[in-house]
Amino acid sequence: MKLTRIAAALLAIGFASSSFAADDDEIKKDKQEKVQKVEVTGSSIKRVNAETASPVQVISAKQIESMGARTLLQVLDNLPAARPAQQDFRSMFSGSDGASQANLRGLGAQGTLILLNGRRLSFYGAPEGFQTQFVNIDAIPAAAIERMEVLTDGASAVYGSDAVAGVINIITKKSYKGFEASATADSSREVKSYGERQASALFGFGDLATDNYNIYGSVNLYKRDRIALEDTYLKRPEQFYINNPTYVSNFRINEGSQPGVLNPGTLFVFDKNAANKRYQQAASGCSTFVTEGSGTRCVWNTLPYALDTGPTSDRATVFVSGRVNLGSNWEGFAEVAFTDIDMRGENGPRTFSSGGTANWYSRNTGTTLNAFSYPYLGPNNVYLKNMSADLKAKMGGAAGLTYLMQDATGHFGQQNTDKTYRAMAGVRGAFGQWEFESALAVAGSHSTLYQTINVNKDGFEKAFGPFTVDPVTKRTYIADNPAYQFGVISESNAALLRQAYPTFDIQSWTKLVTWDAKLEGSLFKMDAGDARAAFGVNLMHEGFETPGNQDAANGKITQQGGSWFDGSRTIAAIFGEAIFPLAKNLEVNTAARIDKYPNFAANLAPKIGVTYRPLSELLVRSTYSQGFRAPNLAESGVGGVYAQRGGMRDTVRCDETNAIAKMLMKSVSMTDQELGKSLLNSNCSINIGGLTPPNPNLQPEKAKISTFGLVFQPTKQFDISADYWFVYRRNEIVRQDFTEVYDQAVEKYGPALIGAPNAVRAPITDFDKANMAAVAGMCANSANAAACAAGVPKYSVGILAGLTNKYMNRGRTLLDGFDIDAHARFDLGAYGKLNFGTAATIMNRNAYNGDDGSGFSQNYVGYYGNPKLRANFNLDWQYRDFGASLFVNYTGGSKWAYDKNDEENNNPASCTAADVAVAPNNCGGAPAFKTVSLGLSWTPVKDLRLGLNVKNVLNTKPFFDPYGWEGYNHGLNLFGRVLSVSASYKFK
Repeated sequence: MKLTRIAAALLAIGFASSSFAADDDEIKKDKQEKVQKVEVTGSSIKRVNAETASPVQVISAKQIESMGARTLLQVLDNLPAARPAQQDFRSMFSGSDGASQANLRGLGAQGTLILLNGRRLSFYGAPEGFQTQFVNIDAIPAAAIERMEVLTDGASAVYGSDAVAGVINIITKKSYKGFEASATADSSREVKSYGERQASALFGFGDLATDNYNIYGSVNLYKRDRIALEDTYLKRPEQFYINNPTYVSNFRINEGSQPGVLNPGTLFVFDKNAANKRYQQAASGCSTFVTEGSGTRCVWNTLPYALDTGPTSDRATVFVSGRVNLGSNWEGFAEVAFTDIDMRGENGPRTFSSGGTANWYSRNTGTTLNAFSYPYLGPNNVYLKNMSADLKAKMGGAAGLTYLMQDATGHFGQQNTDKTYRAMAGVRGAFGQWEFESALAVAGSHSTLYQTINVNKDGFEKAFGPFTVDPVTKRTYIADNPAYQFGVISESNAALLRQAYPTFDIQSWTKLVTWDAKLEGSLFKMDAGDARAAFGVNLMHEGFETPGNQDAANGKITQQGGSWFDGSRTIAAIFGEAIFPLAKNLEVNTAARIDKYPNFAANLAPKIGVTYRPLSELLVRSTYSQGFRAPNLAESGVGGVYAQRGGMRDTVRCDETNAIAKMLMKSVSMTDQELGKSLLNSNCSINIGGLTPPNPNLQPEKAKISTFGLVFQPTKQFDISADYWFVYRRNEIVRQDFTEVYDQAVEKYGPALIGAPNAVRAPITDFDKANMAAVAGMCANSANAAACAAGVPKYSVGILAGLTNKYMNRGRTLLDGFDIDAHARFDLGAYGKLNFGTAATIMNRNAYNGDDGSGFSQNYVGYYGNPKLRANFNLDWQYRDFGASLFVNYTGGSKWAYDKNDEENNNPASCTAADVAVAPNNCGGAPAFKTVSLGLSWTPVKDLRLGLNVKNVLNTKPFFDPYGWEGYNHGLNLFGRVLSVSASYKFK
């Protein structure tokens, strides 16, 4: 038949996918399910998984092992329905540092609900972007996992808020008896410092049937090694170095002073008699100087001081579960889970650089912008005694200083700790034909960010003050003989730096208390079977507190505004679900849930599903539901976000700086040309202070979700499913774009932003004046007359310093596509058993409207970050005591352009992305990429299992991607082929 031919074709093509072939345990489980119905994710009614109208993918612990995944994040990286999300590995200085997310369908972590054994977990303490609250999936107890169920359909009708894109339910073992220990170790030849190690123990005692109880627990330890930039800076794609020819040389690896060796720094001045032109001189005693247009400069090897490529991470998870027989078909159950995560990334010493500025908002200073500039050295400063007479004459004896403060070794960097817990207890049992379950759970987290990088103004003044201000130039001078001694490396200096750059901490607490009760059973008999129903109630109290750092709140810590949140709320919900078998081959499933949150009306989330079996081998299924996401406490509670906004384009200053830069690049002087190159685009992507207060008037996001699919199973050995899915989310909660705020302010108040209540500029600086002096000096040279014919460019305004925006309900997204899954199982007789799995997610539309206008901007599928196809494939073979597995993960290619407008500048003809050149063989777009993993296992004796896994067997290297941090897409890493060894032993 036609469907059989389609299935055969799909098997022949071998689409890579996130569906996995069922192993022998799953086949046995399927047989049991025909007798015993179980609760399936997305439904409150117990049933057989294959009967559900919503598609559910099941990934067993054995399948997780075969793909070589060590963390839940690595599992999700192999699911086509999951899209890239925050990785703890890459989260430093992101605002939600130290945690990992799940992101189904690309609707963000806020659209994916994470459950542990069917119940919610508390959010991580640091919201992504200070807005999106999410569950830290690194805190899930990995050692006790029996399987993951991934519902790729809306489920607000069952679970309430957040379940728009789908649900990921982590299911642990129900019981265990005995003791088992296991360990794994991963390493890479490409990056020798890379390493992941994991050890776990699973133990339990008691038998529910004979002893009337079972208690089991698991302990999981995980460690990831530090990867310094020194280990990876030469391993980026070749095109990165072509586009950045000075990337390596700028580190000054061989010519600069080395760590531990004093670097006396560079003195510089602005000539008041030459329109503030800059001159510089390496300080006395410098043996590693270079000569530039402004004079000599003392340089150091900056590579050892760079931020780590990868931070260390240590995790410890304890999980305990118990069940007790209470008699008469009743049992009590309880769980306790606790995870302790400690992540640290190293950074280098700070630089004292006179004139360097920072602007930021803080809690207790409101919309008054804070500012800090590194001071200058006055005419009588002891460190200027050896400055040349020529430099002394240009700025009245005063000077600026650039100096590396190496005293406090190991002090600078960032650390994140997260302690997550959940305790749950409940009872379940039966009243005749009705089953009852109720549980009380308390969950929470305590997250702390320790960051050592910013100036504390009080501590800084102790080290370098008291300060004075020049009445004429308004420059601030440090003390003539400050406590901190330039020119030496000492412990007394280190003590002062630990005060000037103290460890800034932000502590956050989240809490979630839930109580639920559910009654499930038969309503009445119908001709085709029992009509079944479930009814329940749910009470939930959640809290979120980030009191903030007091010094930051008072504006004393640069670029740290003391962001704070303080909110709590109670939510009540009732829900119901019913299944009606209208005929032997036709079933209708209905569900509805009403949630009442403070500040907005009760939300009704309905769902209807239909399954129809025209043939015994064929199931037709479809669902329609309405989902919602309630504004979280970061968006609608009490507090405010005081943070830096990176990558901001100050259009006015960008254009003015580039005009100066391009003019200098036309000079006959090489010195002018080099200055022009360094200035080009330097004001086109800047950091500014940002302020965002919560909005208590926000309304929930709403969504319409539907699916339609076929499941075809001609034999017990083969099945294939194809599902179309559709999500339309509207009334989205967004943080107003800072660029929009800026553009509106410029339009209303002019480029200088005078009088703008939500935008402010910094004054024109000495460095700005020096740049204008340089271009004026160039144009004074008659040899440059032609280049300067149009006039001498200059600055009209200072750099953009701060903006204030707000949260609002605005925007909508439409997504749809297809999921395809296929499984096959083969008994090879004397040659063992072979299991096959293949599936794909094929995107059809991804459209967005940020203004709530008519229509959508465009379909983004096929553009950068939105590949049409994501898929994977696996093959497992078991022969006697040996096992082998092959796993292929595939992501399709895309255009380099983000959208149609971007495509005008970045296309195959321009061979660019982000307006810079890409590799000549990738002009057509970001290429598709795949990784292949191979696993081998051996059971030499009954209870001992040894394993070898080779991840990225083909040693696939990342391609150059100018949008990717460090010049590559982190879907591919720099570690190359990774070798993993494992062992487990079950004690009798």
